[in-house]
Amino acid sequence: MLALEDALTRFGNRRDGESHERAPPLRELALVETKELEESLALQEFSARAEIRQAQPLYALGHRFAVLAAAPVIDAEHLPIGPAQFAAAMRHACDCLQIAPDHRVLLYHAFDRMAAEALGELYAEINRYLIEHRILRHLHLLAAPRAKVSEPKAPPLAAPSRKTAGAEGTLGLGLDYTAPQPRAGVAAAAKNARAPSADPRDDELFTTLRELLGGRRTPAPAQRANDGYVPSNEEVQSVLGALQARPISPMLQEGKLAQRSVGVLKQELLANLRQLAPNGQPPRLSEEDSDTIDLVGMLFDYLTKNTRPYGSTQSLMTKLQVPLLRVALRDKSFFSRRAHPARQLLNTVAETGNLWLDEHDGAVDRGLVDKMQLVVDRVLADFDGNLALVEDVLGELSQHMHTLARKAEVTERRHVDAARGREKLSLARASAREAIASRIARAKPSKLVRTLLEQAWTDVLALTLLRQGEKSEAYARRLTVADQLLAASASRSGDVKAPAALRQEIETALDQVGYHRDDIQTIVKRLFEPEHAHGDDPSSSTEIAIKLKAKPHLGDDAAAAAPAKIAAPPRELAAGSAEARMLERLKTLPFGAWFELVVNQQGERARRKLAWYSTVTGHALFVNQRGVRTDEKTLQQLARDVVHGQAFIIEPEQESLVDRAWKAMLASLQQLIGREPKPA
Repeated sequence: MLALEDALTRFGNRRDGESHERAPPLRELALVETKELEESLALQEFSARAEIRQAQPLYALGHRFAVLAAAPVIDAEHLPIGPAQFAAAMRHACDCLQIAPDHRVLLYHAFDRMAAEALGELYAEINRYLIEHRILRHLHLLAAPRAKVSEPKAPPLAAPSRKTAGAEGTLGLGLDYTAPQPRAGVAAAAKNARAPSADPRDDELFTTLRELLGGRRTPAPAQRANDGYVPSNEEVQSVLGALQARPISPMLQEGKLAQRSVGVLKQELLANLRQLAPNGQPPRLSEEDSDTIDLVGMLFDYLTKNTRPYGSTQSLMTKLQVPLLRVALRDKSFFSRRAHPARQLLNTVAETGNLWLDEHDGAVDRGLVDKMQLVVDRVLADFDGNLALVEDVLGELSQHMHTLARKAEVTERRHVDAARGREKLSLARASAREAIASRIARAKPSKLVRTLLEQAWTDVLALTLLRQGEKSEAYARRLTVADQLLAASASRSGDVKAPAALRQEIETALDQVGYHRDDIQTIVKRLFEPEHAHGDDPSSSTEIAIKLKAKPHLGDDAAAAAPAKIAAPPRELAAGSAEARMLERLKTLPFGAWFELVVNQQGERARRKLAWYSTVTGHALFVNQRGVRTDEKTLQQLARDVVHGQAFIIEPEQESLVDRAWKAMLASLQQLIGREPKPA
């Protein structure tokens, strides 16, 4: 309560002209603890769900609080009593509880369940309070109300006249104000099943599809048009409800198991309707119902052809056939309204299976598969025509996918940071190696000094370059150490007589690059006290050199985890060749562009994201949908793969998979009846 009171107290305290939606202050990038991330995601899920459930009252509060603060309309995220602020207040309150992070996550989920209904009442009461105090008393939300059969249709609300609005009182709201329909997301779409489409042209889709579908049918004889028994809508829904409760029988197609088609489902429906037909008349669906089933069947056929044949995605879509068919028979806006919850659920299942369930990664995300199974099974078990259930499971699945996407972002960012770090280390090591090689070429050092400089001291110089830079005093000092060792080795056959400062510099530097203290002392004694080192073991110089060569270079442990170590500079592409032109195109692609890479000799492809590439070295990093590193190539190699059909650039899609399916069906039907496709 204190945190919420503090948020309300601070609300509106800003400088003139400063927006409530200003960019957050820059913060230092840092790795996030897994437990802390889980807490943040749990609270974000609560906030997102609450914003969907309470979209309309929050939209109204956004306008009314904007009046109080003399600011533009405030979105739900920035409201001082919005779900996001409640989540922040809850986290603030839990800071003093000495419980494990896992238990705090459970507490947040419990808070989500308890607050779901209470928040609705709270926001409604605040809106009523503000209306009583004459703040946007005539604010109208033009969202279509849910139809109630027992109540007469209410007349449309009229906006207040300028004269009426001017009487609002102390705030002086002398304007006609009618708020646009808010983007309430999935929840508002499900609550308003008959709401108009975002694009008026979509309303013509079902009628157009029926006309085209009728154009390819052979007309039946007139005298047989009325033959058979036409069941009522209630009877069709009843039979479909019974089919929904039955397990789906396996089908064999060309000796292989295949998913049930909607055409087979239609035959099952007619067979069951035969039992309801009077006097043994053959059942016959109405033309509209028959066309609806055929169109839904074409939709599922398209989705089946455009989803991965393996895995569980197609079986999940098969389970959704009956519930979505019941929706389409009852509500034709399923065909025309992009925001229809049943349509969005089908699209989410199909696209999730296509993008997130990739067996080429070596391990399928069983948690995601189980979540999708639970969602679909719940629809199959509980759907009775109420779209609120579809809305609920869609929100649940969407929140789960949002959580996965956030985790994927964190994983991808770590891999990109590691790749950038490896590149910086590689460039620093190349510079250090070049500096040492040029000095050795001008001298004739002993074997021990040469090995020390080429191995350990190269790492020392590389680390110094990374930390202090090429122009730093530390880098110059350590180059001087190399010069002193080479000079002493050339004049005294490896016996170095040097001040204590030189010895201290070498010990400190070797310690920084990970050498054990005992090994450091052995190396230093052999360099500075050769007479003591020879006493026990005359071959110690050779053994020390072998140990220096055997020790991994700085950063080699991290690089070894890479799936494929990129070799040294690739050969240049021929100027003007197809590969060279493709390379120039690749250099213009943004980070995050998607590719399909051929992964085996059978030509199977896997989606991969170009998470990062370097224009200096040409190294490119690919990750999968979950942000896990899968491939490392050079841009030159990638250009060759694209030209030779081993990699394909995926152009970003502007429409969902289901929307593309409707367009493809429309074009296909137009082609079948010989009609020219209309412009998009």
